[in-house]
Amino acid sequence: MQSKSVLILANRQAAGLVFPLLDDLKSAALVSPIAGTGNHAHWLLGHLVFSEGRYREMMQGIENPCQSLHDKFGGGSQPDPNAAEYPSYEELLSRLRSMDEEFMAWLESTSEEELDQAIAGVPPQFELYFGTWRHMFLMRAMHWMNHRGQLADCRRAAGRPPLMI
Repeated sequence: MQSKSVLILANRQAAGLVFPLLDDLKSAALVSPIAGTGNHAHWLLGHLVFSEGRYREMMQGIENPCQSLHDKFGGGSQPDPNAAEYPSYEELLSRLRSMDEEFMAWLESTSEEELDQAIAGVPPQFELYFGTWRHMFLMRAMHWMNHRGQLADCRRAAGRPPLMI
C-alpha cells in the first residue's frame, strides 16, 4: 500500500484545524462543553501532548518523553477545573507545536516500507488501529480530529461563534 502522501496530508490538515482552536481557547481554557463536565481545552491540550509521546513510545520502543503528564492527561485521567494543577497552557501549547514539527519531520523521512513495520505488543483487537506505523500515523490524525470536535464544543460553550478555517 502506498499511502505516505495521504498520511502527511491528513496529519498536516489535522494540525492546521486544531491549532487555531487551541490558540483561540487560551482565554477560555477551562470552559467545559457541558457545565461542570467534559474535556476542557487545557485538558485536551495536555492530552494531545501526552499522546504525542505515547506514539513515540509505541512505535520506537522508547520511554514516553511526556510520561510525567500521565496522571493529569493520560488514559483514565479526568479534567480538573483547577488550572493550578496543570502545566501552563502556553507551555503545553509550545510543546505540542514543537512535537508536531518533530513528528511531521519524522513522518516525512519515513519510507513506505518502514510504514509497514509492526508495532510490538499490540493486543489483537487493536491491530487494525495500532498494528503498524502506517496505522499509527493515521490514528494520530484521527485522534487530533476527534479532539478538534471537543474543542469546537468548548468554544461554543464559551459563547464564541464557529471558527471557519
